[in-house]
Amino acid sequence: MMRKLLYLFKQYRLMGVVGLIGITISLMSMLIVENRELAKDRERFQQQSTVLVNELQRQLNSYTQLTISVGTFLNKSEEVTQQEFQEFTSSLLPYYDGLSGLGWSKKVENHERSLYEQQLQSQGLIDFKISEHNSRGNQVLAGDRSVYFPTTYIEPLDRWEDYIGWDAASDIKHLLSIEKAERTGMSVSTPLVQLENDKPGFVLYYPVFGSNNLNYQSLDPSIIEGNTELQGVVFGFYEVRTWVEKVVKNLNLKELDFYIYRLPEDKLDSAINKTAITATDDFLIGYKADSQSLIESPKVENLAVIDRPTEQQLHLCSYRRKWQFCIHSIHPAQQELSLLVLPAFNHFILGLPPEAVLVLGLLVTGSLVIYLLISQQETLKIESQNCELEKLLQELQQTKLQLVQTEKMSSLGRLIAGVAHEIKNPVSFISGNIKYASHYFQDLSNLVRLYKTQYPSPTPEIEAAVEDIDLDFIVQDLPKLLNSMKIGSERLYEIVLSLRNFSRLDESKVKKVDIHKGIESTLIILEHRLKEQMDRPEIRLIKDYSNLPLIECYAGQLNQVFMNILANAIDALEDSIQLGQLKERSPMISIKTAQIDSEWITIQIADNGPGIRPDIEARLFEPFFTTKPASKGTGLGLSISYQIICEKHKGHLLCSSSEGKGAEFIIKLPIIVPDNQDLRTKRYI
Repeated sequence: MMRKLLYLFKQYRLMGVVGLIGITISLMSMLIVENRELAKDRERFQQQSTVLVNELQRQLNSYTQLTISVGTFLNKSEEVTQQEFQEFTSSLLPYYDGLSGLGWSKKVENHERSLYEQQLQSQGLIDFKISEHNSRGNQVLAGDRSVYFPTTYIEPLDRWEDYIGWDAASDIKHLLSIEKAERTGMSVSTPLVQLENDKPGFVLYYPVFGSNNLNYQSLDPSIIEGNTELQGVVFGFYEVRTWVEKVVKNLNLKELDFYIYRLPEDKLDSAINKTAITATDDFLIGYKADSQSLIESPKVENLAVIDRPTEQQLHLCSYRRKWQFCIHSIHPAQQELSLLVLPAFNHFILGLPPEAVLVLGLLVTGSLVIYLLISQQETLKIESQNCELEKLLQELQQTKLQLVQTEKMSSLGRLIAGVAHEIKNPVSFISGNIKYASHYFQDLSNLVRLYKTQYPSPTPEIEAAVEDIDLDFIVQDLPKLLNSMKIGSERLYEIVLSLRNFSRLDESKVKKVDIHKGIESTLIILEHRLKEQMDRPEIRLIKDYSNLPLIECYAGQLNQVFMNILANAIDALEDSIQLGQLKERSPMISIKTAQIDSEWITIQIADNGPGIRPDIEARLFEPFFTTKPASKGTGLGLSISYQIICEKHKGHLLCSSSEGKGAEFIIKLPIIVPDNQDLRTKRYI
């Protein structure tokens, strides 16, 4: 025994030494490369994080500075008309992309309210009243309070005209911000509020002190003289999404994910470490570099994972042991937000991956060891070589078949997923808005009828316009048009669903499915080939479905089998029609399903084409065997189908054909795949 061990040691010691040295060098190289790449990534991450924070803050500062500039303009002007306010602000707004609007709110005491409203009405705002929003969000007359801050001027007026007259003092968030601005004499931002367009955003208030009256006379002239009390506030407002979109557009981020929270920096740090609160509850908006899109709901990207301490090391900072900070502060006027910056997965470590160095080193080491091992073996005998070569040839042919199958399914999956995704979104927009368009048209139609009832004798101009546009025809035809659009969008949605069902990209594992759905989705894809063509009649489809249970299978692969068999049947019928072999028969394909017993089902797909010759039938399932021209077939369809049915599903695929009477393919599948526990852990290549 000892002699045998010594012999083996002498024989293989060189390979052992080479292997040990190679593994050691590979590990050391991996560590060196990893440290170098981590240092580069850390530096790049810190630089990009700083640029991001500075750009976010710069945008906020520019909004604040603009409100201060308008406030300074009002302070230095004794009297500012609406036209002057419009000209001044409209000349500035184009340079501050992202700021939704600018306005002026006059401070009005309770006893001044009536005269103030009359003065604004006399200036052209006929329906002007100080208003507020009720609990339902509707604009109503403002209630009685000691002081009001109604919107007097606002730009752009055509977009925010509904803001005119709205009392900022009716909202506690706005009132507290105005009072703080009055106390500090500085620009102050509200907390997060819903703007007039129901979008989340912030409002900046800058106090204006002095005696300017903004084109109206004060109720008490004695108050004007030497008055340094608050006269009103200049306000600017912006949407959160617009603000962040502007920054993302300027920076073109590709390697950072970030999330903004309505929390101070210390509280966000506490929330992430689970010592105080939950960060997800105060989530404001975020950005994902992989999809290059903004997210406004923590549920969309499962941000609750940030609140789980057990996953923080993996989720927050991929290189936490090397990096220092991921949290930064952003300061709107007198407010504080927190920015959580993370490295985008699949973007950092752009150089040589350390794992690649290790794998390369191990491959070289393994190659040397294998070479030394082979060099010590005796030369194989000729018979053994022939056997190995034959086996290798079979494996190569099988590998080639599998590679072709993989590329085919990958390309098909990408194509179908891309088409389905690109069609689904616009179809959803159309179908979702048709209902509202119908309601809006009905409302407008009712309004026109009411107008006709109340004013039966319109002016000649209106009568001429009604005749020009043929109003009666529009009222009758537009509902039909909307209904046809609805039917078309529903049809498109069914096609998208069929594409998804056929591809089954998310069902690469064994699961229970309805086999009829797979057949139907395949038929929808082939529907255009079944319809009548210029050179042939329609191919009739006869379906005889039994009540089948759900079966365990690889759904996407079975769909491919159905596609291959049905496409071959259509090809055979088309060829026979061109050759005049069908004579008086109409082209037809029949599909029949049945449950044999509690363990097996069958699917029979038959056509009334020319049939298959016996010599060809014997070779149907051989790889690369085909009777079609090179441009129409590769000889892989039935071979792949046979492998899917027989090897993957432990079923049977048979062909029954009589020359001149058509062909029938019989698929026999188990309801429960044998040894499915093992099958579920494998993937078809």
